[in-house]
Order: sequence, then C-alpha cells, then structure tokens
Amino acid sequence: MRKNGSLFVFLMLIIGITVLAGCTFSSAEEKKQLRIWTFTDEANFAVEKFQERHPEIDVDLLFITNDNYVQKLISVLQVEKNVPDVFFVEKSYWAQIRQIPRLEDLSQAPYNAEEILEQQYPYIQDFERDEEGIIRGLGYQGTPGGFFYRRDLAQEYLGTDDPDEVSERISSWDKIMEIGKKVVDESDGEVHALSNWNDIGTVENDDITEPWVVDEELVIDPVRENVVELAKEAREENVIANYEAWGPAWTASMQQGTVMFYPQPTWGLPYIFESNAPETSGQWGLTHGPKAFSGGGTFLAMYNQSENKDIAWEFMKFYTTDREFLKELAETEQYFLSNQEINEELAPELTSDFLGGQHYFEFFNEAGQEVPSSPQTPYDNDIGALWDEKVNDYLNGRLESKEDMIQSFKTEVGHHFPEIEVE
Repeated sequence: MRKNGSLFVFLMLIIGITVLAGCTFSSAEEKKQLRIWTFTDEANFAVEKFQERHPEIDVDLLFITNDNYVQKLISVLQVEKNVPDVFFVEKSYWAQIRQIPRLEDLSQAPYNAEEILEQQYPYIQDFERDEEGIIRGLGYQGTPGGFFYRRDLAQEYLGTDDPDEVSERISSWDKIMEIGKKVVDESDGEVHALSNWNDIGTVENDDITEPWVVDEELVIDPVRENVVELAKEAREENVIANYEAWGPAWTASMQQGTVMFYPQPTWGLPYIFESNAPETSGQWGLTHGPKAFSGGGTFLAMYNQSENKDIAWEFMKFYTTDREFLKELAETEQYFLSNQEINEELAPELTSDFLGGQHYFEFFNEAGQEVPSSPQTPYDNDIGALWDEKVNDYLNGRLESKEDMIQSFKTEVGHHFPEIEVE
C-alpha cells in the first residue's frame, strides 16, 4: 500500500508539473507582440512606461539611425514585407511618408482620432491629415519656438534681461538689425545678435503659404525671397556670426556667450542649450520674437495591414492621451506635449532653473496657439536643400545677385526633378 500510495503521489506530482508547464507555455504563447520602428531614442521612455502598464504586450522596438531610417521605412512599406505595426516619422519626412497608401485611416472607427486632435494645437492637427483630410498619423510632440537669449548679454547691451521687455526690443527684424549693429560695434566684433542666417529662416518659414511644388510646377513663395534679403542685410551688417548650425563653433558660442539670441523650438532647451552649455544654467531667458514659429516634430503612424491594430492603436493612444504618462513625460523629461489640455494644466507649476525660473510651459503654450500652419510636399527636403545651398553661395559671394541665385536654383531643380515644370 505504501508503494502504491507513493506511486500515486508521484504521478499526481508529475501531472501537476505538466499542467503548470502547459499553462506557462500557453501564457507565453498568448502574449501579444507589437513591432515598432523608430529613429529617436526618446521612444525608449514611452515603451518602458507602456510595457509597465501592459505586461501582456511584448514590444519589439527597433532603433534605426536617422540616415538610413526613411529609406528603409519607404522600402518596406512599398513591398509590404516586414513592415512594423507602428512607426515614428520626423516632420521633415512626414509628407513623403504620408502619401504612401499603406497608412491606416485613423479618422474612421474604431479609432475616431478626431477626438484626440481636438486636444491638440491647430498647427499640429493640420500636419496629421493628408490632402483629403484623412488622419494618417498622430503627433505627440509640441514644437512651438521662442528666442532663447543670454541674460548677461541682454543686461549688458539692452539694459534689461526681463523677458517682456526683451520681447518688445526684438518685436521686428528692423529692431533686431539695430540691436545687432550695436552689439557687434560695442563688443569689437566679439558678440553677435544671431548665430547664422538660418535663424531668420527658422522664424519666417512658417509664414510660407505656397509649397515648393503646386500642380507639378515649381513655386518660390515670396517669404523665401524675403528671408534671403534679410539674411543678406544681416550678413553685411555683421548681425549674424556665420557659425554653421550644429557645428562646433555654434555649440561653443552658447557656453562662451558670443551670441545673444537663438530662435529654437521647445526641444532646444534640453537637447541644445542644457546639453551644450550646462555650466550656464540660470543665465538664460526665453521670449517672443517678431512672430510665432515652430520647428520639427514627430508623428506616429500604423501599417494598414497590421495584424495587431488593436495594440498598435493602444500604444498610439497611450503616447498622445494618457494623462498619467504624459504628465510624467513632461515633468521628468522637460517634454512639451502636443496635448494642449495637459500642457495648460501643467503650465502654472513647471519652471526651468536653466531659464532663471521661467514658467516655460506657460510660454510655449501661449506660443503654440499662435503658430501658423505651413504647407508640406514630398519634395520639401530635397528642394529645400538645393535652396539653402544656393542661398549660401549668394551670401558667400559665389553668386553675385539674388537674381543669379534664383536662376541657378531653378536650373538645379530642373536637372534633379525633370517631372517638375520650371519657368
């Protein structure tokens, strides 16, 4: 009897282990997997928090360097092989990706993304829709801009570092030009008002109403020509320092205090100024310039043949509407959101020591409501790069006149894009 009893216990133990193993295998097998592609490491924070909230979902996050990202994404979307469920797209490439007929229609049920867009700034909403008004992606980042400035230089050359007073002093380009002349003269050429001509374009380009290509014809919006004229004046009067954007002299100038004003979007605070000039914390201010503008931004989109649309949408909603997560993102990462409602809620309490205690969310929330919407086309990056090249040639004397510059630009566009009609 003892042997039979022992055998019975042994058999029951084996059965129990088998059942448990089967349950474990079944549980692992049932765990859903979400495939995400990104070019930015900021996705790590969101994925980590999403998986804490949804342990039943296994996120496969693939990071691809920005140089290779867009071409790889376009390739897989076109052949519809190994396409991720969700993918990140930087604003400058968004128009190019948005036109590929592989993005899910988020305007329809069960998404009804209009409800999410209602919480966002108008200029972001316009980018999320395609030419037919269908929502193809969701922006999670707010990127209105402002003029970051060195308080010590403002105090020395303007007699004040108060943001409101400084804003009044730089409320037009004529005023900025006058300040630039004064600063470069009194500093014996050591200090400039702006870092390079792109600062002017950063502010002005959101006023563009005509994209580069309309009905397959090249169009040069008058705003672009005005930027060239302002840049030429600024160069001749030494208002700009001629540092190459993102180059070593440009980044060093923030630490050294050789430039007064840097027009930059929200993400400039952590990723440009705090990163390049950490020892200058407290010496900076933030104010309005001649007009409202924005810079950059990132969008989330879903593959329309994904087998995991339910969890893909869960992630997209989490990144754009989850109040608990978004508040943590804003507070711990200094991340200004696309969600206007949450930004407004946080605005009274969030300050920046780097900016001398300013309520920077309050500032950017106000600025975000004023940002105009500028048109986008798939040609923007390539044609824009040709334009910048020719502007540099003109400012550096390699082209004698603005007319020569424009003609050279048109010739290049004709060579590179024979499908576009160029006058």
